[in-house]
Amino acid sequence: MRETEALAAIVANAALYTVVGTLTYFGISFHGVRFWPAVVVPATFSVLYGPMVGGVGAAIGIFVSDLLIHGIPLLSLSVGVPANFIGFYIIGLARRRFSWPRYFLMACLGLAAGSAIIGVGIWAWSQYFILPFHTEHTPLPLAAAATTALWTFISEIPFLILVVPPLAKACFAAFPKLRPPARWVEA
Repeated sequence: MRETEALAAIVANAALYTVVGTLTYFGISFHGVRFWPAVVVPATFSVLYGPMVGGVGAAIGIFVSDLLIHGIPLLSLSVGVPANFIGFYIIGLARRRFSWPRYFLMACLGLAAGSAIIGVGIWAWSQYFILPFHTEHTPLPLAAAATTALWTFISEIPFLILVVPPLAKACFAAFPKLRPPARWVEA
């Protein structure tokens, strides 16, 4: 993929992630972590274009979305941005030697990594600062790192497993150029 194509895909990923994330925020959160069906956007871009497009687009998109929804840039830069970059970068690794079972594995691994970063990050943030959607400083117990990570994983994995494959397959059908080369695909 040429650099201009990658840049355009990153911008499209970030813009769609921001818009879909903002429009699908229903006010549901756990320790400041939102219920987030918008993960389908960067996961699909990760499958279609690979790890850098998925990871960078997700990092930019979550930052802009966080600014619009909770307005705490330092929290986003220290927790949301790295969690999204690493999580969707890992998911994008499925594009190498692509198969749907490999995608499912990378989706679980990527989401587990991102969820762990979010869980630990939110716990650490709460030790010093007010969490989003809270009115006072309330340091969370260490166990909250695990429960926040678990909430993130459980609330997002259905979207990665049930929505992304048919969405990516539709994109592959509509835009055959996006299909992984046959020599990459495992049976």
